[in-house]
Amino acid sequence: MKGFDQYKTCTGPAHAGPTRLPLTAEHWNFHRSGAQAGQAVARCKLCNNWTKLVEKDGPHGYVEVNDALRDYAKELGLRCGGYWPLRSAHELRPETIRAIAEGTKLRVQKKTVVRILVALGEQRKTDRRNGASPSFVQAKREQAEREDRIGRFAGY
Repeated sequence: MKGFDQYKTCTGPAHAGPTRLPLTAEHWNFHRSGAQAGQAVARCKLCNNWTKLVEKDGPHGYVEVNDALRDYAKELGLRCGGYWPLRSAHELRPETIRAIAEGTKLRVQKKTVVRILVALGEQRKTDRRNGASPSFVQAKREQAEREDRIGRFAGY
């Protein structure tokens, strides 16, 4: 029989009740630095990842930033009158949205993409109800003028 120090009890959601598990890397993650370096974390590996295992459809993991996402991030910034109002209006980090819009960030978390799309949908509803921000209206005018010039130049 192994000693008391070689087991640890986990009371997380993956277990019906308190469960003693061997204190090995197979069952536990360990603190890498700080005062608790080398000690096991509070919950076992299975409990730490429980929501990811239970919610298979949830937005877990990373995705590559594509042109469509860049366009959505730019539109969201324009509709909000800049990137800084995103923090208070939609609880999004302006630094992240700006990096996505500028193309400097190549991978983002799926939950961030979901939050961008939800925020853009809400902002579009608000703009339809109350009118768009002046910067967005100006950007749409400039885009329409560019498309008109291109259309006249191409002959259609």
